Amino acid sequence: MFEDIRNAWGSLIFYRNIMKDPVIESLLTLLSGIIENADHYSLVNKCHILLNLLFQAGHSYQEHLIDLILHDENPFSRKAEMEAFQDIDELLLKAVSRDLYNLQKIYKLDFNELEKTIEIDTPAPAIWEMSKKSGIAAIFENCSDWSNLPEELAAHYAEKSCGLVSRFRALRWDKQKGLVGINCPDPVKLEDLIGCETQKEVLCSNTLSFLEGYPANNVLLYGDRGTGKSSMVKALLNEYHDRELRLLELGRDNLSYIQEIVSLLRQYCLRFILFIDDLSFEDFETGYKDLKAVMEGSLEVQPANVLVYATSNRRHLVKELFSDRGKHSEEIHTGDSLQEKLSLADRFGISITFPSPRQQTYLDIVESLAERQNIDMDRELLRRKALEWERIHHGPSGRTARQFVNSLAYPGPRQLDGKN
Repeated sequence: MFEDIRNAWGSLIFYRNIMKDPVIESLLTLLSGIIENADHYSLVNKCHILLNLLFQAGHSYQEHLIDLILHDENPFSRKAEMEAFQDIDELLLKAVSRDLYNLQKIYKLDFNELEKTIEIDTPAPAIWEMSKKSGIAAIFENCSDWSNLPEELAAHYAEKSCGLVSRFRALRWDKQKGLVGINCPDPVKLEDLIGCETQKEVLCSNTLSFLEGYPANNVLLYGDRGTGKSSMVKALLNEYHDRELRLLELGRDNLSYIQEIVSLLRQYCLRFILFIDDLSFEDFETGYKDLKAVMEGSLEVQPANVLVYATSNRRHLVKELFSDRGKHSEEIHTGDSLQEKLSLADRFGISITFPSPRQQTYLDIVESLAERQNIDMDRELLRRKALEWERIHHGPSGRTARQFVNSLAYPGPRQLDGKN
C-alpha cells in the first residue's frame, strides 16, 4: 500500500511542486523508510518529525494537502486563471485529471495502518484527518472521484489566483527572493484616520474604480511627515479585503526591478497596488526613470491590473537646485533638466495633499485614540498634556498623536491624574 502511495507521488505531472513542501518531503521520507524496512527507531523519529511539521502548520495532513493544491502555481493553474475553461487544451486537462486521481490516493493514505506498521500511537490522531470545510475544500472532501474536478478547480484559480499572491494579501519585493508574503500586515483602518475625509474620499473612489475594472489613476500622496499618507494606503488593504486586492510594497532601492515586477503581475487575475513609501530622489539619482517608464513612456503599456500609489514629502519628488532654473549652471538647456525632473510627478494622474492638522484636529485625534485604548483621563488634562507633547516632540500630526497616546498606555508608574 505504501509503495502505491509513493508511486502516486512520482506520477504527478503538474503538481510536482507540492513535493517540495516540508510536510510532504517528510511524509515521503517516512514512506521510503517503511518500504525500505528501516529500523524501528528511524521510523519513529521520521514520524515524529512529520507530526512536528504538521503542528507547526496548524492543520491536519489532509487539510494541508488541499491547501497546497488550491495555492499551487503550475501550467494548469496559470492557464485556468487567465483563460476560459473550455479554451484549455484537452490533453492538458487529461493530465490534470490524472494528477487529481493520484492526489486523491495520497489524500486517503491510511494513517491507522501507518501507525500499526511503525508500532506507534500518535498523541493526536485527528492531526491526520480533515475537519469540516466549506467551499472548494468541501468539494474535494466530499467528492468520490477527484479526476472529475478540473473544472471546479479551474474556477477556483480564476477567482482566487494561485501561488504566493493567492496566499498573501500583502507582499513585498526582495531582490534575492523576488515576491515575499507578509504574514501580519498593518491592521490600520480608514476610520482610524481622522481629519482627512476629503483625501480618503478621493483615494477610495479611485481604488474602487480600479477594483471594478474601470480606468483608474496612479496616485501620489504628498505632504508633511506623520500626516497619515502611508497609513491611508495600507488601510485600503483592510477596507477592500474581500475584493481580491493585493498590496505590494516596493522599496525605493528596488525601483530598478519595477519593470520586471510589473511584467510578473500582469500574468495574474488579481489587482495590485504597488506601494512605494517615502519616494524622493536627490538631483544626482536616476532611479526615477525606471518608474517613469512603467507609468508612461515605455513601449510596454502599464497593465490594467496594476496601479502605483506613492507617498512623499516632496511635491515634485526629485530634488531641484537653483541651477536647474538657469542660475549658476554651465548647462545650456537648463529648462530641459528641470522638465526631466518634474515629469515624474506628472505621471501620477492624481495628487493628494496631506497638510499638517490644525490644533483642534490634532486634539480630536488624541481623544479618539485615547478612547480606543481605554485611557481614563480627565479631558482637559489630556488635551493640555497632548499640546505639551507636540511642542516638545514633532509638532501636531497623526503620528505625534499616536505616540503621545502610546506614552499614556502604560498604567504605572505615571499617575493619570496629573500628579508626579
